[in-house]
Amino acid sequence: MGAANILVPIVLALYPPAVFGLIRTLGATRGVLASLLGGWLFLPVFDAQLALPLLHSKLAFVPATVLLVSVAADWDRWRRFRWRWYDLIVAALSVLPLLTALANGLGPYEGASALFEACCDWGAPYLLGRCYLGEPRAAREYAVWLVGAGLAYLPFCLWEIRMSPQLHGLVYGFRATGSFAMSVRWGGYRPDVFMAHGLAVGLFMACATLVAYWLWRSRAARQVLWLPMAWCVVGLAVTTVLVKSTGAIILLAVGVAALEATRLLRSPLPILLLTLLAPAFGAARISGWTAREVVAVAERLDPDRAASLVYRIENEQLLLDKALQRPALGWGRWGRSRIRDESGQDMAITDSLWIIELGTGGLVSLIALGTMMLLPALLFLKRFRAQPWDHPALAPAAALTVATVLWVLDSLFNNMTAPLYSAMAGATLTFQASRRSASRGRATAGRAAARPVQPGPLGAPRGAYRDSMAPRSTPAPRGRAWPK
Repeated sequence: MGAANILVPIVLALYPPAVFGLIRTLGATRGVLASLLGGWLFLPVFDAQLALPLLHSKLAFVPATVLLVSVAADWDRWRRFRWRWYDLIVAALSVLPLLTALANGLGPYEGASALFEACCDWGAPYLLGRCYLGEPRAAREYAVWLVGAGLAYLPFCLWEIRMSPQLHGLVYGFRATGSFAMSVRWGGYRPDVFMAHGLAVGLFMACATLVAYWLWRSRAARQVLWLPMAWCVVGLAVTTVLVKSTGAIILLAVGVAALEATRLLRSPLPILLLTLLAPAFGAARISGWTAREVVAVAERLDPDRAASLVYRIENEQLLLDKALQRPALGWGRWGRSRIRDESGQDMAITDSLWIIELGTGGLVSLIALGTMMLLPALLFLKRFRAQPWDHPALAPAAALTVATVLWVLDSLFNNMTAPLYSAMAGATLTFQASRRSASRGRATAGRAAARPVQPGPLGAPRGAYRDSMAPRSTPAPRGRAWPK
């Protein structure tokens, strides 16, 4: 395992001024993107090694630091920020740990600590997505930068696939993953790089591949830096397979298939079914379903992984029974929802985020978290149900929406939480809301106009091809109108 070296506190201390410098140098949106992606991908997983005051984990440290520095460096943007009704869901998700602590008699101090942790883990990245990453240009920037981040991770993944996962130990002095056996898969190595687990790397590379594919398919972006987008897709896809995360590979295939089905059918129904899959699975498991059908499919794909899945489901059932003893607000933090024998030894392994959230925060917290992450996709589906999702103006936000849904599906079996996905949810909400507001504004202006409209070519009004999805100075692609 090793111990943290002197570089760990140094890079953590340099991170806030680096965020400030990036925002000042690159501009607010790109500075936030560079800080959020760079911090999450390359800072150490110091959770069990360094006791920082208040910010005890990398998951809390990165988004909270970016949020606080952005408020200081770009106060005018935050002053203009407007709250909407769906922001109450994130507020509830942050406040619920306080109620859980009080209901379990853990005291107000524990409740305040849990509240602060939830604000950093979920609220901070969500607000960054809402404030900076949801406008059409910013959503495209987010998608392109996510692909660029995947390309930046590519050589590190390939190195660890060949040499074994040891970069975190070489740079920071300790391994982030507890057991080295978790890094051995398919007769080779599964990279960890600077994340807590190889599964997190696999999911991140799968999402980057999905976004790159849809940007290439829709021609929303031709290249990243000097690399053609087609090359980016091939490189990321090959690396995702080499990372050897079976679940991430399956999710990537499912996501691409859903987007292609949406394009062929000209209907968002495939994405809707994908979005409803996670809540349906959770409701079925709580109602007593044993998930035997899932195990049967896994046995056909990979018998070794099927055995692991059976072990997970068996442990999950034990934890589910314990969680339902306090179904409303859960047991609280510090492992109180876990199962221990008379000697205090833990008897069950917790893998999936949904069962962790159910045990610690109860059904109320689980529903709040699921709503926060899936409501953006549902609202996006409602807002753009009649528009082609492969349109260049819509494709970046559509790809981010599907990537968020894939993270939710992965959370049914793993706990690979990252601020990138919460920021995607916030960005998607701002995107669909800004497009609705722009459409209403133009409709009002059109009704108020009393002057006649000069006809354009073929009798169409001049400027008729323009819509809220495109800036006034940006022409529509040849042969395609901007979606309304």
